[in-house]
Amino acid sequence: MFEFSKKGPMADTQLTYASMVGSGSTVKGNFTHSGNMLLSGHLVGDIHQDEESSGSTDGYTAVVGKSGFLEGNIHSAHAIIIGRIEGSVYAKGRVEIYPGAIVNGDVTYSQINVHPDAKVNGNLKCLLSDLTDHLIDDQGSDESLNNVLPMTKADGY
Repeated sequence: MFEFSKKGPMADTQLTYASMVGSGSTVKGNFTHSGNMLLSGHLVGDIHQDEESSGSTDGYTAVVGKSGFLEGNIHSAHAIIIGRIEGSVYAKGRVEIYPGAIVNGDVTYSQINVHPDAKVNGNLKCLLSDLTDHLIDDQGSDESLNNVLPMTKADGY
């Protein structure tokens, strides 16, 4: 679901969408719902999705399609950006930013994949760094990280 293809982004065909804003449509107002969402039109407002879901093992995904334009923020478990966002993205899980995508805002994530031809004009904040910083502060050394993240240490370090 989160891999770039030589033929282009495949996200539109690999998810089942509970909500869609079609190409050529403009919606003004916040969008709050459960389920995956595809934005192919223009939305002026925020997207809020349930991050916990009974129908999905790891939460729902907000997709801004190639023709999609969001003037607002995304709050979702996962986000796939193929179009344009004038706002911030907050995803507890994975964020994918495809070739040609533009994000003018901050991106908060646990995992991220930004294609070299994508543009992000904002700050990137990894949620995992909060976890590892907390462990270092509590334990006083980086040895506690061995239980959380596999690490490879070079000779002399």
